[in-house]
Amino acid sequence: MAFTKTSDSIIIKATLTEKGKKLLSRGNFKIAKFALGDDEVDYRLFNAEFRDEIDYKPALTKTLQFEALKDINKNIQFGLNSYDSGILYLTNDELEAIEPSLHAYLHYLPILKTNNILSYSPTKRNDRYYVSVNDETTKIINDGISNFKFLQTNNLDITKITIESGIDNAPSGPDELLPTRGNRNKLIVKKFLLDKDYMVMADNRFISTVAGIKKTSRFENFASGDAIINFHTAQESVAISLESEFEYFATYPIPTIPNLIALHALTLDVSDEVSKVYSAFDGPRGAIAALNILVDNQLKVNSTGTRDDRFVQFGTLDDITFNELPTRKFDYIDTTIYVMGVTTNSRVQIPLRIIRYAGT
Repeated sequence: MAFTKTSDSIIIKATLTEKGKKLLSRGNFKIAKFALGDDEVDYRLFNAEFRDEIDYKPALTKTLQFEALKDINKNIQFGLNSYDSGILYLTNDELEAIEPSLHAYLHYLPILKTNNILSYSPTKRNDRYYVSVNDETTKIINDGISNFKFLQTNNLDITKITIESGIDNAPSGPDELLPTRGNRNKLIVKKFLLDKDYMVMADNRFISTVAGIKKTSRFENFASGDAIINFHTAQESVAISLESEFEYFATYPIPTIPNLIALHALTLDVSDEVSKVYSAFDGPRGAIAALNILVDNQLKVNSTGTRDDRFVQFGTLDDITFNELPTRKFDYIDTTIYVMGVTTNSRVQIPLRIIRYAGT
């Protein structure tokens, strides 16, 4: 939707969804609210180092706008958000009484990243993580490939995908961007930017559900250099009615826990080393969650059974997937799950290969 403002009126140009068309035909169509987004802009093209140069014109300023779509799930995937939710309805007098640091004047916005350095983390091979569908596949891979960690749909505790929220690319200069507990509280917690939950979107043709972690899990280090890192697997998540922009994808909420891996001293010491060893962020950290996926039961048939037709329709059959196993053939389906922070709306993509041993 777009609008053109003239001196006397506002002309609205809109592409209506099917529901909007029905309401319009009944005379009940009314614009009650609107949202703004800039999905067509790729901010990775922006280079802050050259932003003040006169002849620097980043590609994002020349980006063409997308054509409006009728499908409600295809619109505004990366919306423009207000992060003043905690003070949105306060009066001016109440606002003036608030400590300035509590107000959501944002200089830094947390993002999500996968953490690939923990002992729980699966190995990323061929730009994706692997998920074995049954115990037979797990044994074949473990017996033939050393130091290769992968998700096991029949065992959720050995390997998990971990997703952190935090402030990335923090320069080493400003103390306010060091990963201390104080900076976490100042730049994330007090700015209402802490993702207390993630939404996981997964293709329900292949994935039956997602399992998160219990709130009793801990991700914390101490000034002594010690750390407590455990992710207690919770019950399976139940899909909710929040629609995804992807057809066939279901949405699963999972809880996060406080990301308390922090720098405890401003000089390089053992606590600084621990901080870098366990976290994917250089700046203040917000929350973290770990998840595992459960593959649809019909995809779990072993090599002596009949493979599910979805491997034929969507996957690759009888492939020599691993160089270390030249006589072993596998079927696999490639898919992607998407994780979104409920508060920040920041997202990360997680490519997966659902793999089944097919025989020799």
